[in-house]
Amino acid sequence: MTIDNQGYLGHRGHRVWWGVSGRVDGATPLLTVHGGPGICHDCLEPLAGLAGRRQVVFYDQYGCGKSDRASDAHEYDVELFVEEVDAVRNALDLKEVHLFAHSYGGPLVLQYLLSEPRSGVKSLTLSNSFASIPALADGWARRRRELSPQAQGALAAADHGIEDPEAYGAALGEFISRFVLPFPPPEALIRSQQGSGAEVYARMHGSSWFVPDGAWNDWDVTDQLHKLRMPTLIIAGRDDQCVPSLSEAMQAQIRDCRLVVLDTAHLPFFETPDEYLRVIDEFLTSSE
Repeated sequence: MTIDNQGYLGHRGHRVWWGVSGRVDGATPLLTVHGGPGICHDCLEPLAGLAGRRQVVFYDQYGCGKSDRASDAHEYDVELFVEEVDAVRNALDLKEVHLFAHSYGGPLVLQYLLSEPRSGVKSLTLSNSFASIPALADGWARRRRELSPQAQGALAAADHGIEDPEAYGAALGEFISRFVLPFPPPEALIRSQQGSGAEVYARMHGSSWFVPDGAWNDWDVTDQLHKLRMPTLIIAGRDDQCVPSLSEAMQAQIRDCRLVVLDTAHLPFFETPDEYLRVIDEFLTSSE
């Protein structure tokens, strides 16, 4: 990925890294919001493939990647990350913008849009995401029932504090290969994992993959989605850990909304990048 411009902005006394790909005049920029929580921007590098048509803006949320990390994990909260979106927009003068969010970036962007009126948001893309943490956890339970009996047993034992590291690792590996990415991680994803923030993940998501007992734990805005007023694209993966019904539930509540379900798992920009970018590019162009 080529970063044409990058730097740091100040927010609540710490630094947040940002980077921009592309120098296209006249087209509305795309601001990308990564998930995790705390997985950092590197995993979204394939979206730089849109930079020939518009600027693509990346940033690392506080607590991961090239941004500062808190000395006290209690600094991380939903309000801070919501404010951070505005901090990025203000620092980069993004008066008009397309918003893109992947996975846990979806709750962040939805909270940003629904907490108060936001001007200049031309469209919203929610990729492999959700509007309810309890519904996300229910979907994980459904996916776990699709695993081998051995994997189900290892995960169930871990749920009760009886963990065999080797068996648990094999079970999690089976889950990842079926519902996250069906081949070894590409270099950009490895970098993203290496730069991830364990503290922000534990604080915001929870104590383990399948136990969302962190700051987002009971968050659910499904009944507020009808308030969204911008064109919205939802992308789901047929084999995604975020089960397609989560996307269907969002589409049912958003007025001007298109749902595309791809034959992928959780990271379609690595599995089918050409198709993925074509879908987004066509949507962004039509939204302008």
